[in-house]
Amino acid sequence: MHSEPFNNRPSGWLVAYNLAQFIGLPVVFPVLTGLSLLKKKYRAQLPSRMGLGAGRLLPAKRDKHIWIHTMSLGEFNAARPFIQEISNAFPQAKLILSATTATGLSALKQSPFAENAVITTLPFDFLPLVNHVLGVLRPDCFILIETDVWPNFLWSLRRQNIPAILVNGSISSTAARRIKKVPGAARFLYGPFSCMGMQSEDDAARLLALGIAPDRIRNCGNLKFDYRPARISEDEKTRLLRLAGFTGNSRIITAGSTHAGEEIKIAQAFSRLRQSLPSSALVLAPRDVNRGAEVAEILQSYGLACRFRSGSAVSSQVQAGAHQVFILDTLGELERFYGISDIAFVGGSLAPVGGHNILEPAAFGLPVIFGPFME
Repeated sequence: MHSEPFNNRPSGWLVAYNLAQFIGLPVVFPVLTGLSLLKKKYRAQLPSRMGLGAGRLLPAKRDKHIWIHTMSLGEFNAARPFIQEISNAFPQAKLILSATTATGLSALKQSPFAENAVITTLPFDFLPLVNHVLGVLRPDCFILIETDVWPNFLWSLRRQNIPAILVNGSISSTAARRIKKVPGAARFLYGPFSCMGMQSEDDAARLLALGIAPDRIRNCGNLKFDYRPARISEDEKTRLLRLAGFTGNSRIITAGSTHAGEEIKIAQAFSRLRQSLPSSALVLAPRDVNRGAEVAEILQSYGLACRFRSGSAVSSQVQAGAHQVFILDTLGELERFYGISDIAFVGGSLAPVGGHNILEPAAFGLPVIFGPFME
């Protein structure tokens, strides 16, 4: 089998990528900046994505810097044990932890790692911004968890001889087929990595079939199997039940990380269930917590009264405790509500998203339901 040569020179796709950026910059950059300013969840990230203030993130003393990037909340949760092991193995190193989404960044800031780590975002993938940030933060190693490939960032690491490692990597059969049809695409995407730890033998085999050198591929298994559920005491369970407005007799179904289009099907199924099991109660956690009001409208159209975790839009009926649905429109609490549930549904699986982490509720011993779009 022919393997791609691995050197500091990327394929022509990187040249085309930067040329497209240069041509589109007068339009794309103001639009990108404007959207970031308009959307509250991205506004706070804009300075760091522009590379501003990077010099203030690190102490003057030069330690080893290990940069670990998780795109969103799901990747960060999966990587928690891994990050802890890295911290234990290299106690003298300074961790740089980054995320792309607002939920991921919020989880990083609230985690135990935040006290001794630098929390930031990746810069926009414009070459001057990338080179500025790398020049200031000077990582000795960059570890990418699962996904979030930005070509300029990764190839700049390669040019500066900074090892880039992919951990918990995966590639679907569909993606592999598409990449294979485009000459140079595999090198463009995977060429910067010194080593790629894949989730399964199938993932590793797909990279091999794309011509990636075998000595750069490892089958390390899925980090999500290292997940350790939170220990929830009986007092904590009582508190969570009281918070949700349910009782110890309630049969709780938690639908986690739901997407648009899924709540209608959940409302239909739950309404039918209530007819035969009146004690059933639903905790619904939309993937985008800003969709709480939209989700409530859908549920209310099926005669289901809702209560919000955030405390917003609570009707007098709900205040009287007559609700059947608790909308978890906050970050970082879904795991604990799995811990008081009798059954779980994992979202992103009734819509063509690919599904979310089924191991999190399974770790609590729950039966887990998901739709046909689970990958």
